Amino acid sequence: MSTKGLRPYAIAALAVVVAFAARAAIHPFLSGQETSTFMAYTTFMVATAFAAWFLGWAPALLSIGLGLLTGNFFFTPPAFSLAFSRNELPETITYLVASGVFLLIGHAKQQRTALLVEKNREIEGANARLREMSVHLMRAQDDERRKIARDLHDSVGQYLSAIAMTLDPIGERAKELPAGVTERVAEAAEMSRTCAREVRTISHLLHPPLLDEMGLSAAVRWYTEGFAARSAIQVQVEVPQDLHRFGNDIEIALFRVLQESLTNVHRHSGSKLARVAVGADSRQVWLEVRDHGKGLPHKDGQPAFRPGVGTSGMQERIEELRGSLEFSSDQTGTVVKAVIPLPAESGSEARV
Repeated sequence: MSTKGLRPYAIAALAVVVAFAARAAIHPFLSGQETSTFMAYTTFMVATAFAAWFLGWAPALLSIGLGLLTGNFFFTPPAFSLAFSRNELPETITYLVASGVFLLIGHAKQQRTALLVEKNREIEGANARLREMSVHLMRAQDDERRKIARDLHDSVGQYLSAIAMTLDPIGERAKELPAGVTERVAEAAEMSRTCAREVRTISHLLHPPLLDEMGLSAAVRWYTEGFAARSAIQVQVEVPQDLHRFGNDIEIALFRVLQESLTNVHRHSGSKLARVAVGADSRQVWLEVRDHGKGLPHKDGQPAFRPGVGTSGMQERIEELRGSLEFSSDQTGTVVKAVIPLPAESGSEARV
């Protein structure tokens, strides 16, 4: 048996020693009672109850046996003898019955604790599987976004551009067309070009090609410029020019945090200014989005809000990479900061 396995028995024996010391301390006050068996086992019952409740049935049996022998040897007549007499029989039976009850209660408690531990283990396992499924779903979503973005750009966008190119020569032959047709052709060509631009924008928002081709630094600059143009919110960007690549998973996770955070700034903060900072050192990479809006609701001095689907998705992405996502808010605005540790092989290459 290992040292860890012997520990409960050692604690049970120590409890008997403490019970013996307590019984010895009160013995002078009880020695004048009729029959010296009075309260011979009382303190040992307490030791048994302790062992049964906290240590298990086996250490409790050890406590019962040691308590019976110690009480009989020191505190029942004849003293310093293991001989039993009829006078001590009632108290001995009382001790054994009470100890048996304590043992049953403690065993039931131990079983209930073991059941709760098993249930908690099952719940933790189920939660782990759910997190794993969520990660797989997000990766599948990213792959699907990449595919849809490529298809939109390569097919729909190209077809719309081709339509515009086909209509432009027709509009140039205005003299050969009936009245009013020229304007309609020009409108159709402009609508085709507008649709092509919208398709291209949607394609890039689904999955910016710059993220794969040039990395996080270029993708952050491109997205913040487009966001500022679409939302009329000024965005100040601090991104190192020499920021290195961090791997596809890390860069996608940080880019999605940027998208969701700026979307929340536009929808909820009321701020006309946002600041985005990206940095890295040899151990980690981080992204911070700060606004100067009305902030998050507070309760007891702490931000109190129910995370939506987007926020939960951000948290799951970052936690899957062993990172952290922090929210802080006061009357000056809200700060969202994502920090992801870098693998050893890539950490040595990251620079600010």
